[in-house]
Amino acid sequence: MASDVELKKIKKKYGEKFMHMCRDLFPTILEHEGALFATLERKFANNSRTLYEDIHNNELEEEFKDFIYKIFEEEQNTKAQESEQIKTPYELLDEAGYALYECETEKEIQRFKKYYAPGEVLCTFNGGRLDRCVVFFAVKKNVDEIVRKNFDNPERQDEYGTSVISIQFSKDKLTTLSIKNRYNHIVNNPDATFSNNLENIIPGLTRSFEKYYGLNIKQQEEKAPDF
Repeated sequence: MASDVELKKIKKKYGEKFMHMCRDLFPTILEHEGALFATLERKFANNSRTLYEDIHNNELEEEFKDFIYKIFEEEQNTKAQESEQIKTPYELLDEAGYALYECETEKEIQRFKKYYAPGEVLCTFNGGRLDRCVVFFAVKKNVDEIVRKNFDNPERQDEYGTSVISIQFSKDKLTTLSIKNRYNHIVNNPDATFSNNLENIIPGLTRSFEKYYGLNIKQQEEKAPDF
């Protein structure tokens, strides 16, 4: 068994008494081949032959146990996060019914102006936004079926208002986020659509943007950031 092999390695390096102590204290960790021995080598490389006496004579068994288990749990959590398959923003927004586009040039931004009615055009189209923001547009796949004239009483979260949104991240060290509405200033606080919370579009979208674009997104209050 893996634990028997590991215990033999521990006995050879740290002594028989220490090996018996590890067998009693760390049965769970010993189920994970190599984990305990690797931790001991990293943390106690310089006192391998006196480690048992140092712990036992000073009655530090519980402190030692807690120390090793804390390291083990942190490493397990890190491995779980690294192995977790996080979908891209494009994949998540596709599931939410949107096609996502990143705008890297002014020309690409201007392609989306056609979706905005007169008097409801974003100031984003005035130019210069890319100097201070990373700019995306998310467009509902059925956008051509959502007609402005069918919405006499606009509401920020209605089907038309959220059918074309601009998701913009400031280029600061601590990224601020603005989700801009298709109605622009016809509705209340249009620059905080979905309360500027990507999770309100689809769960996992915040972490997805952070992973794939290296962002550190600061969750905003309802009032939109001033950009």
